[in-house]
This record gives sequence, C-alpha cells and structure tokens, in this order.
Amino acid sequence: MQAGLQLMALGMGVVFLFLGLLIGVISLVSQLIQKLETAPANASSANAAADNADLIEVVTKAVKLYRSEHPHRKG
Repeated sequence: MQAGLQLMALGMGVVFLFLGLLIGVISLVSQLIQKLETAPANASSANAAADNADLIEVVTKAVKLYRSEHPHRKG
C-alpha cells in the first residue's frame, strides 16, 4: 500500500512539473510571436501609402482605358 501511494505521488508530481513547463514554454513562444508580428506590421505601414498611391494610379488608368474602348450607351 505504501509503495502504491509513493508511486501515485511521484506520477502526479511529474505530470504537474511537465504541465508547468509546458505552460511556460507556450507563454514564451506566444510573446516571441507577438514581438515578431508587430515589427513587420510597423515597417509595412510606412510603405502602405506609397503602395496605395501606385495602386490607385494603375486602377485609374485601367478604368480610363476600358471606358475609352467600351463607350457606354444610354437608353
């Protein structure tokens, strides 16, 4: 009976330590991912205005070309 209780306590202790270690590793990885995600987002937001201006220019030219080749008929 004594050996069974010792084995149970040892097993529960090992599981408790493993789960604590797992929680710690997951927290560290989560913090690392958050730091890595915010850095590129800040860098890309600086280029977003230039990219949007280029995109607007290209779309505007495409619409003008389409309208010149396909005149709209009324009624």
